[in-house]
Amino acid sequence: MNLPWVAIQRNPISGTGTRASLIIDLIRYLKQKGIRPRLFSNRERMQELLRVRSRENPPVCVVAAGGDGTVQDLVNRYPDQRIAILPLGTENLMARYLGIPRSGVFVGEMISRGATREIDLCQMQQQRFILMASVGFDAAVVADLTEFRKGNISHLSYLKPLWRTIRSYPYEPLLISTDQSSKEITAYHAIIVNIPAYGLKLNFSPTANDADGLLDVILFKKKGLLSTLKYLYQIVRGSHLNSPDVQRIQANRIQIRSARPVPVQTDGDATGLTPLEITVLPRAGRFIVPC
Repeated sequence: MNLPWVAIQRNPISGTGTRASLIIDLIRYLKQKGIRPRLFSNRERMQELLRVRSRENPPVCVVAAGGDGTVQDLVNRYPDQRIAILPLGTENLMARYLGIPRSGVFVGEMISRGATREIDLCQMQQQRFILMASVGFDAAVVADLTEFRKGNISHLSYLKPLWRTIRSYPYEPLLISTDQSSKEITAYHAIIVNIPAYGLKLNFSPTANDADGLLDVILFKKKGLLSTLKYLYQIVRGSHLNSPDVQRIQANRIQIRSARPVPVQTDGDATGLTPLEITVLPRAGRFIVPC
């Protein structure tokens, strides 16, 4: 008789040091519940095991033991599997949004109970993501950090990329179109929100719904460092949507182009350059959540 089992994808960067003890706690708890854990740091080996075993004995779920980048990776590799999150990253926005603490025992209990929540996903080209995308200044900061990143990161890791971006960002105009309107909108920064969770507890679209089949698109229409700082101040205060040069629209599909390529990030990871098209995949993500 085949035992129930889970596959755990460990991010080698996120799951080290004291954080490794959380993975050990998870493994011990699952074994106590009669669930066999299979731990992987090599993504390709885990993918091959799941390909071979999923037909005859599918896993209870796959576990993202890392940050939001690890969660995004599993969403793309295993679109038909339920996903549980053991938060080990710097921000862990998705885990925070779902109410999952940094505890191996809690995640093990959550998996054993098996409560599932269906959530909209987004797709850009062939890449799926969950939380949000941005095009412009903050995506340029993320791209700079990615280029020079070595090992673990903290919030302080963003200071040098932020300073370099402040000094060099060109504020290229973005041309935005949606399936809701034939009119093209010009802006200098765009935030595409699926789930209202962003780093440093900023909230660009507080009313965004994770299962309404719509994207919330926040457009900032003035360029320059002073305008960017003003927008940041308004976002911290929660008043940016009242500004006459900030526009919020909703759409199933959004396209953004620019005369010169502009950086794009999704869920905190650099994801390329404009032009882009993002569409909603209604309730395509299945996550194990607290009861």
